[in-house]
Amino acid sequence: EKDEEEMKTKTFVILLVILGLLGGAGYLLVRLKSPDRATKILGTRLLGDLPANRIAAAIMQGPNGAVTLVKKSEGWVVDNRFGYPADFSKIREFVLKLKELKIGRAFEATEETLGRLCLKDPDDPQAQEKDKGIRVLFKDEKDTLLSSILLGKTRKAGEEASYADGQYVRLGQESRIYLVDQHLSSFQADPSAWLDKRLTEVAAEEVKKIACLGADGKAKIYAFERPEKGKDFEALDKDLRQKIKKAALNRLAGALSSLRMEDVLDPSEDASSFPLDSSPRVEYHLFDGTIYRVHPGKGCVDAGPCALKLEVDYEKPPLEEKETPKDKATEKEEGGPEIGSEEKALEAKRENERLRGWTYKVAKWQHSAFVTDLGALLEDPEKKPEKKVPKKRSQEK
Repeated sequence: EKDEEEMKTKTFVILLVILGLLGGAGYLLVRLKSPDRATKILGTRLLGDLPANRIAAAIMQGPNGAVTLVKKSEGWVVDNRFGYPADFSKIREFVLKLKELKIGRAFEATEETLGRLCLKDPDDPQAQEKDKGIRVLFKDEKDTLLSSILLGKTRKAGEEASYADGQYVRLGQESRIYLVDQHLSSFQADPSAWLDKRLTEVAAEEVKKIACLGADGKAKIYAFERPEKGKDFEALDKDLRQKIKKAALNRLAGALSSLRMEDVLDPSEDASSFPLDSSPRVEYHLFDGTIYRVHPGKGCVDAGPCALKLEVDYEKPPLEEKETPKDKATEKEEGGPEIGSEEKALEAKRENERLRGWTYKVAKWQHSAFVTDLGALLEDPEKKPEKKVPKKRSQEK
């Protein structure tokens, strides 16, 4: 009987321990789902542990489009924009901004809130377009998923909700919704928005000569040249020198100063609608020997698109008669020797490899700056100068 009582006691103790463990687990589960835990995560970084250095691909899927950014040996490219170089500074800004997101509020989602806050998955066939968000996926070079976040509606603040001060997001497929302290509405699931849109940055004062040639590269439509840096352009045809519109010529000279494209056209498509190779071209010869050739084509209308092609070349400039070799002391005073012709030629070759072979879509105002019609640079011959009317002298009393 004594042994039987000891067995009953041991069994009772074991049951109490099991009940205690179950009770503790249930309490922990309740605590994890309680508002108290949500309060403790406020102010912490939502994606602070995102391994930015391991990211090799970023995919953004929206209700109306998608973009895939891939890291190649030569840099980041927009994979679904024919592999054209991506704007790395924008990618870096996006990743850093995601890593800095701080949680301002956290709450459980319902079907109603998911729709109202645009946090339904873009792949959800049952969801309306207006209720869907933008899914952002980060992967490493082995295609392993590093992070998944769904970007929803921005929160508006200020008088009459005039500006965005936060955004609603979800992590992975979690049901929890987070309100973060920054908005990401400028980052879109549109391939053209992630292209490196920089084409040329050539200061107008660096241009020595501008010439417009026919498609064969021989027939000269016009040519202007500076006698030296800091001087005005002069028409090589002396008969035109008094007829040039200075403002139009200055605009032509500065057309490469900040040339940007809006998009890049598919290289495999038929370019018959943009006969760029058979149209006149504008050449810019710089003082350092670099040459930019612009093929703007014709047929740019208000509806667009306006297209052009670019090439870069180099010709060693002839030495001026007055030029003398600089001694080492002079070079030291001026900050070292200038870049040599070999380096300039290599730099031009790299630029040509970056730009050549693509057809760019540009804004109409930028396209129209590359004038291929001499008449657009001349004063209207029918326009008569205004006659000055002499003032009448008051009669003497």
